[in-house]
Amino acid sequence: MKTDLLDAPGRKPSARITERRVTERVRNKWARIAKGRLPSLKEIEAINFGPDHPYCFAVDLRLSDIFPYFLFMGEAVLRYSTAYPMGDPRREKTLLDTAMAKMDEAALSRAPVDFCDIKELDDGRRVAFRVVLLPASENGTDVTHIFGAARGRNV
Repeated sequence: MKTDLLDAPGRKPSARITERRVTERVRNKWARIAKGRLPSLKEIEAINFGPDHPYCFAVDLRLSDIFPYFLFMGEAVLRYSTAYPMGDPRREKTLLDTAMAKMDEAALSRAPVDFCDIKELDDGRRVAFRVVLLPASENGTDVTHIFGAARGRNV
């Protein structure tokens, strides 16, 4: 049986949601305010992400060094920070760290970056993991933040 790794117990999907993927819904909302430019993090945070909010996160690139500096991490995304892929030589590298490896690509391309992969975790579960990374700018020119969404599902 396939189950969502991050679903809250008893939570029922909204009947009005037409797009299945959290990452696509978040990306579409970002695109509506971006309109060919880099929106600010404040503009993105003003969006009502509704039931997708627990799957969202924000990273300040100016404060990021070896690891991303998270300004916000939804409760569902937080669980990825404790899941370790099997066979990873760096024991401190979690499933979330793996997804954030594409952060520089989003900043340099100044465009959304989608990432998906299937990883086996230490406990033997296989997780299909999908992420969207969306650039944001405080001055309209430089990418200063990454806003994104992540979701995983046992396969």
